[in-house]
Amino acid sequence: MDVVEILTSNYCVKMELPNHKVVDILTPVIDKISQYLQDSSNKPESGGYILGYQHEKTGNISLETVTSPYSLDRQTRISFKIRDPRHKIFIKRAARKKSYYMGVWHTHPQRIPIPSGIDLEDWQETMKTDKTGSRYVFFLIAGTQEFRMWVGDCDDGKIVEIYECQKDQDGIYSMLEN
Repeated sequence: MDVVEILTSNYCVKMELPNHKVVDILTPVIDKISQYLQDSSNKPESGGYILGYQHEKTGNISLETVTSPYSLDRQTRISFKIRDPRHKIFIKRAARKKSYYMGVWHTHPQRIPIPSGIDLEDWQETMKTDKTGSRYVFFLIAGTQEFRMWVGDCDDGKIVEIYECQKDQDGIYSMLEN
């Protein structure tokens, strides 16, 4: 199983989508989520929405920001529920700048996160109800050491895990066919 190690620096992670396009997870997304990692027993599960856009010419996607927990959200050590209306306000304001709802993220107190049965049920429901700025709905789980990402395809209803694009020996992403 390929996983992505969490780095907190000026870093963009490129992952390959099922249609062989690329999704760039930009530094602000990684940095914000890293603030909420459950790396001690007193930290609750956290989460929020993922925002970004699809490039008109290439079809590639950029995930550029996330919402973070607000005071009315429900947080426990093993669950997180978005309840605060400020998430929706954030999305509306971002849309004015051409950044749209693309999916959801949350943390797990595991080194390498594994989706729970509740996660899988929520994702199926999200696929039925949510509309994003692309063909895909993104589901990111951040563990204490690594994160994993799945995408739901709005065309066929399938949810699959996606992986980081190949890098050369210097850590530079290989050219991708698009």
